[in-house]
Amino acid sequence: MKLNFIQYLLKEDIDFGDSKKPSRLSLQLKDQNMEELVAKAEENVGLVIFAIFAFSIGLAIVEFFWEWHKKKLTKWRLGEMLSSFMVYIPAQLTEKAATAMFVAGFFFLDDIIPWQIPINIWTTILAIIVIDFIYYWEHRWEHEIRLLWSYHSIHHSSPIYNYTTALRVSFIDNFVSWLFFLPAIALGFHPIIVLIALGFILTYQFWIHTELIRKIGWFEKIFNSPSHHRVHHGSDDIYLDKNYGGLLIIWDRMFGTFQEEVFKPTYGLTTQIATINPVKVHFFEHISITRDLKKARNGKEVFGYLFNKPGWSPEKTGKGQKNENIETDSGS
Repeated sequence: MKLNFIQYLLKEDIDFGDSKKPSRLSLQLKDQNMEELVAKAEENVGLVIFAIFAFSIGLAIVEFFWEWHKKKLTKWRLGEMLSSFMVYIPAQLTEKAATAMFVAGFFFLDDIIPWQIPINIWTTILAIIVIDFIYYWEHRWEHEIRLLWSYHSIHHSSPIYNYTTALRVSFIDNFVSWLFFLPAIALGFHPIIVLIALGFILTYQFWIHTELIRKIGWFEKIFNSPSHHRVHHGSDDIYLDKNYGGLLIIWDRMFGTFQEEVFKPTYGLTTQIATINPVKVHFFEHISITRDLKKARNGKEVFGYLFNKPGWSPEKTGKGQKNENIETDSGS
C-alpha cells in the first residue's frame, strides 16, 4: 500500500456497498473534527514516512555505487536484481485493487463495532505498536504455515541481499495480508490510522535490506536493523525461524525468535530455486505444493501439506521438520 492511494481515498466519496447509502468513510470524514484529526495524524506520520523513504533511496544509490566499486555487480548478480524488479511489477499493478478491497473490509468491520479509540498522537503511537505486534505474528505464520509460505517464500528466494531484494514480493500478499490486521479495527482503531501505521512499518523495512550498514549499537536492542534482517534472510541453520519483527525487534526477544548476526548469512532458500525467470520465481512454491498434494493419501495429509510447516511430509517426524521451514523441495 502507498500513502498517495490512502490520500486518494480520503478525497473521494467512495461507496463500498449499497450505491444509495453513503459509505462509512464518507460519513465520518464529513465530520469536520474527525477529518481534521485523521489529516493531522496522516500529516505527522506521513512526514516520518517521507523521511524514511528519502533516506532509503539515498542509501540505495550509495549501495549501488559501492557494489560497483567493489566489483560485485557481476552478470549473475545483475540478473538477480533484474528478476526482483520484474517480480515487483505484478505487485504494483494489483496494488490499488487490493488496497480498495481491504479498505472496504476495514470500514465494513468498523461500521459494525460500537466503539472507537480516540485519535490523537498517543493513540497513533499505540496503533503503530499494536500493528507492529500483529505484523510479527503475521510474518511468523507466513514462515510456519506452508500455504502462507507459498507466497512469502518469493521474498526469500533471492540468493543476494540488497535493496532490490526488498522489491521481490508476491502480488498475492496484497490480497491476503490485510486479513491479519482486522483485529486492530475490532479493538477500535480508526481504519485510516491502521493504514497509516501499517504504511509506516512497511516503509521502514525498505532501508534494512542492505549489507552496506553493519551493526548500529544500542538502536538494535529495540528496533529492527539491517543486521537483524540479514539474519532473517539467512538460510543457515542458526538463522532459520529468526527475527520476524517489522519495526521493533523486541517481539523476537520476547517470544524466543531472536538471533544475533554472528557471521555473514547464506541468503536465499535452503534449496535454491536457481532461476531468475520472474514467472518461475512467483510460482515455484505453488508448483511444489501441487506436487505434494497429488501424493496425499487422505484428508489428513492434505491438511498437513497445506497448514503444517514447510518441509512437512507424513514420513518426517516433528523434530525433523524444524530446519526445513525456510524451504521445501521446490526444485527450480
